[in-house]
Amino acid sequence: MKLLTDADVQRFPRAEAVEVMHRAVLAAARGELTSPARLHAADVTFTVGGTPDVFGFRAYHTRDTPFHDQVVVVWDNSGRVAGVVVGTELGPLRTSALGVLATGTLARSDASRLGLIGSGVQARHHALTLASVRELSQVLIYSRQEASRERLAAELRAAGLPAQATNSAAEVCAASDLLTLATNSSTPVIQSEWVRPGTHVCTLGPKEEHRHEFPPELARRAAIVVTDSLPQLRGYPGGHMLAGEDVRSLDACLPDDVKRQPDDITLFLSVGLAGTEVLLAQAMLHRCK
Repeated sequence: MKLLTDADVQRFPRAEAVEVMHRAVLAAARGELTSPARLHAADVTFTVGGTPDVFGFRAYHTRDTPFHDQVVVVWDNSGRVAGVVVGTELGPLRTSALGVLATGTLARSDASRLGLIGSGVQARHHALTLASVRELSQVLIYSRQEASRERLAAELRAAGLPAQATNSAAEVCAASDLLTLATNSSTPVIQSEWVRPGTHVCTLGPKEEHRHEFPPELARRAAIVVTDSLPQLRGYPGGHMLAGEDVRSLDACLPDDVKRQPDDITLFLSVGLAGTEVLLAQAMLHRCK
């Protein structure tokens, strides 16, 4: 049995993580991926899933503490524990890889101007993972704290991305054709009319009925709204903000090309497809043989 840490996760190629998510979503389309809604118990959240070849779970605590380690346990099809991944890096990498897979499916092929609302771990991972599979001509960043957005811009420039901080969310929206919302805000951080026609929007933050980072009007403007997991979306306590709206599953979009017009707005709701963290951990364990 192997034990991997954040140092091992950080060495895993981001483009390969996107390919692992591609295979996972195709498995979901074939009915081969088990991915039930997450379970909360005793201040711990569990996500469980896998395929006929591999299965396992991820667990993380929900208490307000200084540390946010997660653990992913992987069994192979013989019933042996193949390995464990511990730390904070696998989750954000998995989330960014799913978001980037959705971008490749829903966004215009020539879209290259990324806008980030939020400057935390998820925003950083999303930008770096997207840049591993798509050339970005611009990365604009806005968050409430000037020091935070300037810090992220400097980190991304050091990684070779054309990043800079801006003074408002409206400015980011006006200059972006790829827009990612990566906040924990309980109220919308943008206005629907700020989003330009032709933009692909990825939202990583809250989507509950009474707590959401984007306005419902944006979904009504969108030509297509997609999520990585309908069970997870429907499993939000108290319901999600787009109940009753037409939300498609990402696995229903991948087998066929999404037909979109140049001015269509597309919207991806990232909620976490269970089982994908297990498949990503398996790929990392295989690489570390």
